[in-house]
Amino acid sequence: MPKSTNRADIVLDLFEQYYHRVYCFCRRSLGPDVAEDIAQDVFTRLLHLERLVEMTISVSYLIKIADNLIKRRYNRMQRFQRFLEANDGRDYSTPRSADADQLEPLDLSNDLLQRLGSLSPSERDAVELVVCHGLSYQEAAQCMGVPVSTVNNWKYRGLKKLQDNEPPTEHATRSIAS
Repeated sequence: MPKSTNRADIVLDLFEQYYHRVYCFCRRSLGPDVAEDIAQDVFTRLLHLERLVEMTISVSYLIKIADNLIKRRYNRMQRFQRFLEANDGRDYSTPRSADADQLEPLDLSNDLLQRLGSLSPSERDAVELVVCHGLSYQEAAQCMGVPVSTVNNWKYRGLKKLQDNEPPTEHATRSIAS
């Protein structure tokens, strides 16, 4: 059968051949849900390769993409954790056992949730999407329907307010309760 020149067909063929192996690689380091997300993201990223039709993609190439995504996610979580610890010396992550998944989402304290609630809705959304959920600025901008520079400004202002350790306002307390 001749090799397809349709990008979607190429990615679908690679997905059918190698998804399980990429997922198993991710599962060695991550929980099932996160491993599945990373494995799917590997194949989604293939769609954006300019020379996909010209390339010969091996499973090792796909696993390297997964490895890079795992490392980026881990580094992003570590940066956020350092930010929280530098902010007020507290450790907001859940206690972890030696066997626990090191990359699980943070369990934020009520204090931090209140301080997030003190941000404007736009700032809070930008901080949550970019810092907490690890979306790129472009992905966050698409979700919020604004330019990338606007997301960058909102995230910067939100982090600055969190860093300044401003106590939550009465309005913020009400918005959290509702």
